Amino acid sequence: MKKTMIVLAFVALAATSNAQWFDLGENNNRFTLGLNLGSAGFGTDQARFGMGAGLSIWGVYVDFIWASPQNRYNNHVVQEYWDDDEAFAVNIGYQIPVLPWLRVAPIIGYCQTNYGYVDASTVNVEVDSETSTGRIYHDYYPLPGSIMEYFNYGGGVFVQPFEWLGFHAVASRRAIYGGVTIDLSAMRD
Repeated sequence: MKKTMIVLAFVALAATSNAQWFDLGENNNRFTLGLNLGSAGFGTDQARFGMGAGLSIWGVYVDFIWASPQNRYNNHVVQEYWDDDEAFAVNIGYQIPVLPWLRVAPIIGYCQTNYGYVDASTVNVEVDSETSTGRIYHDYYPLPGSIMEYFNYGGGVFVQPFEWLGFHAVASRRAIYGGVTIDLSAMRD
C-alpha cells in the first residue's frame, strides 16, 4: 500500500508539472549545423579517425563522416605505392525532443569502406583561393573488389545546454562520433 501511494504521488506531481515531454512542436522552425569528429567504418579493418558535418531542419537530421586515405597528403614524392584505405558513413534520422534541452534520434544510413593504394609518384596541387597557398596530394586507387557496403543503424543523443550551442554523440553499427552544433534558428530571435 505504501509503494502504491508513493507511485501515485509521483504521477500526480508529474501531471501537474510544466515539463513538456516529447513535444514534437519543439522541432518547428528549428535549423542547426554541426561538425562531427570520430571513427568512420567502426568495426572494420578500415576504421579510422574521420571528420564530417551534420544538418538538422525541422527535426530531420542528416550527417556524414569521412576518413580519407592516410597517405594522400604526404609531402614525399617517390616512385612507390603505399597501402591505404578509406571509410565514410551517411545517416538520416529524426530528432525526438524529450525535454527542451534534450533530443534523441534513431538513425539509419549507409557506410562504405575500401582499401587500395596511394600512388606516391603522382602530384596534384590543391590551392586555397583566399591565401594563394597550396599543398600537394597524391592519387588514391581502391582495389577492385575491396569496396564493402554496410547498412548502418543506431541512435544519437543531442544536448543543448545553451540557447544557440549544443553537443551530440552518435553511435551506430559502423560509425561512432560526436560533435558540436550551432542552432541558427535561436540566433535569429
